[in-house]
Amino acid sequence: MRTLSLVFFLLSLTFCRKETPDFDLKIALPSDPAHLDPLHITDLSGQKLAKFIHQGLWIQNPEGFHSPWIYSYKKIPHPTKNLWWFQMNPSSPSVEDIQFSLSRLVLESYPRKGDYQFLVQVQSLPENQLELEFKPGTLETEWKEKLSLPFASIIGKKEWETNTFKSYGKYKLIDWKKNEYIDVQRQKEEEKKFPEKIRFLILPQSSTSLFLYRKGKLDAFKLTDFLLSLPEANSEFTLAKKGRSVQYVAINQKNPCFDNHFRAAVNFSIPRELIISKLLENHADLSYGPVPIQYIEKMAKGKTITGEIYNKDLAKKELEQSTCFPKIKLMELEFRMRGDDENQAKGRAIKQALEEIGLTIKLKPMEKAPLYKENGEGKGDITLLTWYSDFDSVWNFLDPLFHPNKVGNGGNRSFYQNKEVGNILDKPFKNNQDAIKAIEIIRKDKPWIFLWSIQENYLVSKEFLRYNVLADFL
Repeated sequence: MRTLSLVFFLLSLTFCRKETPDFDLKIALPSDPAHLDPLHITDLSGQKLAKFIHQGLWIQNPEGFHSPWIYSYKKIPHPTKNLWWFQMNPSSPSVEDIQFSLSRLVLESYPRKGDYQFLVQVQSLPENQLELEFKPGTLETEWKEKLSLPFASIIGKKEWETNTFKSYGKYKLIDWKKNEYIDVQRQKEEEKKFPEKIRFLILPQSSTSLFLYRKGKLDAFKLTDFLLSLPEANSEFTLAKKGRSVQYVAINQKNPCFDNHFRAAVNFSIPRELIISKLLENHADLSYGPVPIQYIEKMAKGKTITGEIYNKDLAKKELEQSTCFPKIKLMELEFRMRGDDENQAKGRAIKQALEEIGLTIKLKPMEKAPLYKENGEGKGDITLLTWYSDFDSVWNFLDPLFHPNKVGNGGNRSFYQNKEVGNILDKPFKNNQDAIKAIEIIRKDKPWIFLWSIQENYLVSKEFLRYNVLADFL
């Protein structure tokens, strides 16, 4: 018997797992980010992580742009070139790391490369100085804006060359186990307003997040529409974010049957306000074409703005005028979406509306990676998608989503082609009137079924609320 006890003791020592390290907070992410390389961060999980671990030369907030690393800067007089000189302060990353990171924007291929065509050259100078060359005509606000995005974040050159990862944000990466968790630690000991260590748990199902939250093992997660009526989701423990996204159905422009009349028909067929009221419990707002309605209201200066119209009779008349009518009614149209409960519920509501005007719709729920991959390859007829803005600007809802040179995974997932829109988006000097013109052209062409702007709601714990600054990081 004593021998058996000894055997079990030795086995327990052999197979016992390490103690889970202590974390100040645990936050749920709905999916594992494909990359932590800033050039390739395009999904929402990656963008949220980028706020914690990445930082660029500039930071944008409602007051404008500022930099914690730049001591002074000025434009260098030159007869033909648009040159700017920067003196970095002692707390900044090395100019070698800055040059390496920004040069990647020019030299490497990545999804948002088209946004950085304005950057011509990056040169490091002695005494912690830097010189940047931009294309002539590039506005100062434009290059500051783009250099404040996650894609232009600074990473360590030596570490990158040895297949390790060094970033300069509030947090550094200490561990990443694919599809399970990502652990980060505060870079500076003195920044006590931020928690020291955070674990991001990869939790695709909100039901799992809710279970862990109720057990006191999770401090923040995004509420799906079906969880908004929870007793825990009161005003004290729910953080709401509005106007940062648009949800839409991309209409594959490669299909000749999906002409202007067809696209008008499917847009008129959707009872958006009913779906927002009954299914989304009023936690979404109508969009104006491809942008959240509050953006167009700001630019319209007091004019009354109405969202997209629902008219079933008009939808049927438009469908009858489409190129492939009546054959289009017999075609089984493949409607793709993410396979989670929330997206499928929205998909079923949209499917019902489309079938009420005579179309035949087949739902195809898919995992995220193949959905986006195949959509980028031009597969599928219509696809339910969501766009989350990188920064607070109406242009982030127009480019790259409708740029003719950024089709597929570049952002333009409906393969929409309109040269006039492309010319507006390529202008070095753009204003609100340009934005309104582009929006009206897109509303007329209807490359999407325009839906709504989702209100994001996060359930947080008392521990999370101790760190007020983190509200902006969700």
